[in-house]
Amino acid sequence: MTEENKNLTIIDSWKVPSKEERETILNFEDETQNWHIYTDVPKHARKYEKFIDQTNPHRKGYNVKGGALAMLEGYLNDINVIISKKRKLEMTDEQKAERIKRLAEGRKNNKR
Repeated sequence: MTEENKNLTIIDSWKVPSKEERETILNFEDETQNWHIYTDVPKHARKYEKFIDQTNPHRKGYNVKGGALAMLEGYLNDINVIISKKRKLEMTDEQKAERIKRLAEGRKNNKR
C-alpha cells in the first residue's frame, strides 16, 4: 500500500441522500490555515476530488447505483475558496431583441 492509500477510506455502498438532505460544508481552520470539505452532493464531490490532500485522512463514497463518486470528505490542498454572487443577466426589451437577432444570424451563418 502506498502512503496515499493508507489515508484513504473508500465506501463502496454510499446511498446518495435526497436533494433536500444533501449538503456541502466547507470549514476553514485558522490555526492550520487549511480548508476541510464534506459533501454528499455528487457534482461537488467530483469538482473538489482533485484538490483533496492525499497526505491527510480522507473519505470517498461511491454510489450504490452505478459506482460514481457521490461523497467526499477531507482537507483541500493549496486552494483558495472563493464564494461569489451568482451573476444575473438583466437586459432591457431592446437588448433582448438585439441579442435574439444576433443569435438568429449566427445560426443562419452556421448552417451554410
